[in-house]
Amino acid sequence: MPGSFLELTMGVRPVIDGGYAWVILGACFFMYMLLLGSIKSYGILYSEILTVTNSGAGSTALIGSAASFIQSLTGPFAILLATRYSFRLVCFSGGVTLCIGYVSCAFTNDVMYWYITYSLITGIGCGLAYVPCSTLINYYFEHNRALANGIVLSASGVGGFLFPHIYHILIDQYAISGAMLVLGGIMLNVCVAASFLRQPYEFSNDSSRDVKTKDRENEYGSCKEVLCRKFCACDSNIMKDLTFLSISMAFCLSALSYSAYFYTFPSFLESEHIGKATTVFIFSLTGACEIFARVAMGWFTDLKIISPSHVYGLCMCISGISAFVVPLVRHKVLYYAYAVVIGIFPGSFYALMSIILLETVSLKNLPSAFAVVTIFIAVFSLLGLPCLGWVEDLTGSWDNVFYITGVLQLLAAIIAFFVSRCSKSTDSQDDVEKEVKEPASEKLLEAGIKR
Repeated sequence: MPGSFLELTMGVRPVIDGGYAWVILGACFFMYMLLLGSIKSYGILYSEILTVTNSGAGSTALIGSAASFIQSLTGPFAILLATRYSFRLVCFSGGVTLCIGYVSCAFTNDVMYWYITYSLITGIGCGLAYVPCSTLINYYFEHNRALANGIVLSASGVGGFLFPHIYHILIDQYAISGAMLVLGGIMLNVCVAASFLRQPYEFSNDSSRDVKTKDRENEYGSCKEVLCRKFCACDSNIMKDLTFLSISMAFCLSALSYSAYFYTFPSFLESEHIGKATTVFIFSLTGACEIFARVAMGWFTDLKIISPSHVYGLCMCISGISAFVVPLVRHKVLYYAYAVVIGIFPGSFYALMSIILLETVSLKNLPSAFAVVTIFIAVFSLLGLPCLGWVEDLTGSWDNVFYITGVLQLLAAIIAFFVSRCSKSTDSQDDVEKEVKEPASEKLLEAGIKR
């Protein structure tokens, strides 16, 4: 019986693409909605924090960006703990930490304390739950892996659509201090979802015993490599893989250009004298498109008509070309269309990240690879987003920012096509090696049967 007691506790390999895998998917969807919904809705808190703390706009904006950065830095340690102990325990701890961070924010009006309560504590809580939640689903789905990732990541659009309204209602009713108390309770639901998670067979005790003898016979690597794997959650071979590093760069370019939309487009619309109500509607349109687009992108990728890297590259090409068009054709209808394009294409690349990474790394190394990519993206965005703001400061126009983001997305597309070609070459070489080794394997099998 799928999801039976033996499967969940004794390390028996569970049914893939069915049974309890759908429960895992539902739990990850719910956690992802809470985590990403709260992160995307920081802008609602922004004006309230400005009023309560009487601080500058720059220092207040840094609270949210620092929380995202700390979340990314926590990712590798969260994966190390999840694979060593339990995905459920780590995500559960993340929910408790999130609750503590939000509740602590209710008792301070000093911006410096917000750096501790929101940026540090809440950032750590998100980091503990985010990366394990993002990678776990890949161990329970194989044939429908892209679709499963798309469903889970569509929760980002659901959270991004719901949480701004939740924040707005709570702040109106209870002020920011009361709202943070209630939000702390809401974040505890991460613990509820985490209680449904189960440890993948690859990291269970039985799986470890199966490979224990083999590991003893095939010990390799220096002490430095072992320490790297233990404390950095990263196989040393991953960082030497040019294909992995290349696709990581593409993800960084995509994430920067995607984040730039949420930072720069509102200011651009304001410079175009677009009203606040229209701006809010445009952004809700982006969130709504993300909900359906990420699922559709996963479903289309599972059809295997073209490779995941090619799907990703085409998405970046379309969004990159659109970024060039916006400053050239200034019309309100175009702004609506651009919001739809952002929701469908660059926003969907998150649904393909794990699938594309599996073209370059093994499933066993996926958590390490995902954690490393998350850090790369965090550092790249932390440095890149201020630079885009400085471009506007120097030129007095947002036009050049659109051109830069367009170039970044087209570069990401070129890298994706390059990685896809390299992956095909590697697969072809592996097939040739298997054909050469196959006769020898058959002889050994025949010899064993005769004995």
